[in-house]
Amino acid sequence: MELKIVTNSEFMPDFMDIVRAFSPSVVIDENEEKNIIYIDIVNDAVTLKFKEKTIKNRCYLQNLSQVKQKSEIKRLAKIMLYDILSELTNITLPYGSLTGIRPTKLYHELQESGKDAYSYFTNYLRVPEQSAKWIGNICDNQKGIYTHNPKQVDFFVNIPICVTRCSYCSFISAELGRIKKWIEPYVAQAVREIKHAVSLVENLGVQVRSIYVGGGTPTSLSEKDFEKIIVELGKIKCNEFTVEAGRPDTITREKLQIMADNGVTRISINPQTFNDKTLAAIGRNHTKEDIFNVYNMAREFDFDINMDLIAMLPGESFEDFKYSVDNAINLNPDNITVHTLAIKKGSNLKLAEYDNKIELLPEKMIEYSRNAIISAGYLPYYMYRQKYMSGNLDNTGYAKQGKACVYNIDIMEETHSIIACGAGAISKRIWGEENRLERLANPKGIDVYLEREDIILKSKQEFFEDLV
Repeated sequence: MELKIVTNSEFMPDFMDIVRAFSPSVVIDENEEKNIIYIDIVNDAVTLKFKEKTIKNRCYLQNLSQVKQKSEIKRLAKIMLYDILSELTNITLPYGSLTGIRPTKLYHELQESGKDAYSYFTNYLRVPEQSAKWIGNICDNQKGIYTHNPKQVDFFVNIPICVTRCSYCSFISAELGRIKKWIEPYVAQAVREIKHAVSLVENLGVQVRSIYVGGGTPTSLSEKDFEKIIVELGKIKCNEFTVEAGRPDTITREKLQIMADNGVTRISINPQTFNDKTLAAIGRNHTKEDIFNVYNMAREFDFDINMDLIAMLPGESFEDFKYSVDNAINLNPDNITVHTLAIKKGSNLKLAEYDNKIELLPEKMIEYSRNAIISAGYLPYYMYRQKYMSGNLDNTGYAKQGKACVYNIDIMEETHSIIACGAGAISKRIWGEENRLERLANPKGIDVYLEREDIILKSKQEFFEDLV
């Protein structure tokens, strides 16, 4: 069905997220003159008109801040749009009217305000009971880690560099071979920024809750350059220190030893798939045998290990994905994270090339992974969603008892301020009674990052000046 959305509000991008979730059953055509949905918002009232149908609703906004009022009005309008699209298509979505990245964050907020989060999700947000229970279960599994503590911060370092670019990747990440001239100055500046951030932590009188080094693939760096960053971070006192080693073809015994010697507690070894044909197709220069070899080598050290898998990679059948899940479980890592493929504009993988046409395959894959991983003794402990995800599903991280990643929970639930270093890194500040969030982004490009060192350090100093 071709539709046109007309609104007097600023929420068109949010309405488009709802429409996109119903694609391909619903397609937006700005020239459409027959099927027009009008969404008008005046103060606390939302009116939706479609042909002869008119629906009106009001928000209860008493005692809410302006930010919360705006959020509630937008949410009501999205629910009304969801209802009309669901009626037109006879389709219900796995997460109802929810289009945000962090369903668990909202669930926590409702619980903390004294509301029945489950009923709110199922009755108001139109989230199916199974999905609402899944979200609630994940929130329950975060107990003992989930907390708000303004005197604690997380520490993030971004190394936006990879040996090659995977076809599905939409991150701002440069291929190692193309930026060799910038590697040494980038590492030097990242180290200076880390030192500045450490002094900032000391001056603020806060405690570092966790360290996370991500990318890209930090282990794409040479042993010499990698060591410079890890040694500097190893001077920080904290209980959790994670390095996203990611690509098996970048992990060496020397790099594992560097991490072990400097207090790293967690690493990731991310197969994405255990099928050699798929690995080659998505641009990975390693085989499944390399995954086994690197994993066994890493097990000689005292790291908690995470493994990532992706459902719905191009050309993979259900049996292919099942094979990957079963292999990951047999290796017995401490964490397994299952992503549902999201095809984004920044990736080399285009929708036109994505030829897996098995109906309802995403749901079948995710259902299998949930059942198999939980049966193997893991608990789901964090989740998030993305635009353009296959089947409008989710990404879920599973952990063995006592092995959940603190940083993963903090970043998804946005409970703690984050001091971030490196090109493209985004610092976050949580403050006030409403836990208001503000962001400060470093320049994305490595070249621009190198040009603006003084500005970056000064901006971070001012951003966190009165954190506590």
